[in-house]
Amino acid sequence: MNLLFNKLTNKKYMLIGTSILRISFGLLILYMYLIHYAQRRFLWGPNGMQSHESLLDQMTLTSNFSLYQVSNSVVYFEIIFHLGILFALLFTVGFMNRTVSILNFIFLWSLQHANVLILDGGDNIMRIVLLYLIFAHTASYFSIDSKLKAGKLSKPKPLSNALHNLAVLASILQLCLMYLSSGLHKVMGEMWTNGTALYYILQVGEYTHPLFQSIISSSDIILMIGAYSAIIIQLSFPFLLLNRYTKYLAMFNVFALHAGIAVVMGLFTFSAAMITMQFLMLSDREYEKVFAYVGRTATKVRAKFQRRKVKSYETKQVQ
Repeated sequence: MNLLFNKLTNKKYMLIGTSILRISFGLLILYMYLIHYAQRRFLWGPNGMQSHESLLDQMTLTSNFSLYQVSNSVVYFEIIFHLGILFALLFTVGFMNRTVSILNFIFLWSLQHANVLILDGGDNIMRIVLLYLIFAHTASYFSIDSKLKAGKLSKPKPLSNALHNLAVLASILQLCLMYLSSGLHKVMGEMWTNGTALYYILQVGEYTHPLFQSIISSSDIILMIGAYSAIIIQLSFPFLLLNRYTKYLAMFNVFALHAGIAVVMGLFTFSAAMITMQFLMLSDREYEKVFAYVGRTATKVRAKFQRRKVKSYETKQVQ
């Protein structure tokens, strides 16, 4: 028990992974804001797809809350919407991260609940993990905060360390439970076990491309492989993470699964959110090894390029 307590409180783990996840989630949130920017009043405004009165009824019915329900003023809507963009940007660059993490979560929650009809599922896991990350230290790397605090001595903070580590653990467990639950539901579904699930999914026009629909639906083998691959990947994910070597296979499997979903079904933001969650699976030491390898490779490439440049220049001089 003491060993576990010491491990939780002595230091923060996965600092690089949480920092990269902060940037990835921040960019996805900005993408969501900006790709719909021209249609913002129609999608979320008080006189758009959902009237302000309808939004109030929805919030009452679901016992929920959104900043967009406070007023039906278009000016108020514009202020709240653009503040959301500002906090998403500050969250991405890691400025005043603890405070901004809370504000970014509130504004994102408010926006997504102002129109749930355009969400694709990735919003759920992102909101849950963003809530956990409020208690994590996500600005240790690649942030303005880390630059401002560079060289400053910091006192040991056992409570802060414990909250950070528990937040990271909760995020990973949430992902594991999601995949395990999804895999178990697929196993219990007849269409998944007989290999026809993908066929019916691809009949929904909003979630498929005609080219992929015709290719995949025309082959029973592809349909069967696709269905069983999804089941195996999801069910095996939590267990593969238990080993330091098989976790790479788990990460690769998830990347392949969601890359396929992004291409075939067009669920880009959902797939991107799920793929970026894999950044939490690598330790700081593993990231340092990757960065060192990339640095050595880049140095070799530059040196090779310089040698070719010098050789080319010497050849021209001889001629």
